Amino acid sequence: MHTMPRPWLAIFLGVALGTATIAQSPTDAPLLEQARAAYQQRGAAAQAQKAVDLFGRAAAADPASYEARWEGARACYFLGTWARPEMEDEEKLALFQDGIERAKAAVALNPKGAEGHFWLGVLYGVYGETKGIFKSLAMVPGIQSEMAECLKIDRAVEGYGPDRLLGRLYYKLPGFKGGDNRKSIEHLERAVQGEPLNALSRLYLAETYRAEDMDEKAREQLRTILAMTPDPRWKAEHPAIRSQAEALLKKLS
Repeated sequence: MHTMPRPWLAIFLGVALGTATIAQSPTDAPLLEQARAAYQQRGAAAQAQKAVDLFGRAAAADPASYEARWEGARACYFLGTWARPEMEDEEKLALFQDGIERAKAAVALNPKGAEGHFWLGVLYGVYGETKGIFKSLAMVPGIQSEMAECLKIDRAVEGYGPDRLLGRLYYKLPGFKGGDNRKSIEHLERAVQGEPLNALSRLYLAETYRAEDMDEKAREQLRTILAMTPDPRWKAEHPAIRSQAEALLKKLS
């Protein structure tokens, strides 16, 4: 992320150039910086909404900005999934559709950008899940296609996100549509090995372990979540993930 100059350095540069230096307020900062600042505070629903709006404005102001689009798609996902999970389905579907369009625009701008493909696949998934089982199944080929692109470009994107998403997909799908807990475990173990501090990968792995009656392995993952210091990248999501881990551990005790 772009960082602002230290005050003393800004003053020095102003003197050196013979110009007056005025401190830049947050509302004077470029739109993309404002959006990123709001996203960093996304644990508050109002800030998550602000990030969605500001990323949209940043994208409109810069038609060539790949970052404004994929980061905006990520913000749409976070707002509907973590910040405001109680949102009515109709509102949530509109939000996720907005995210899908932003991610598609990002992919169009940069087909080799793993982030655009990743968030497009994620948003396909949450849109389908919100819409219902049949729409969810219809989204599966699109999700798989986007994750295949991610695996070719950058498997480690978003904390080994492609393996996390594929692992969850194989766990959620019914058997007649390709569901396979062994494949789920394979992908999720790879995600945890690649990025041990991603609590969501561990939670998903624990759930698949439990489904396969591997209760001790599930408990191990859940205890790790409860003991870990959250990675700053996913700190906003951590309280909800921790709460789910606590609930699942109680069921396994």
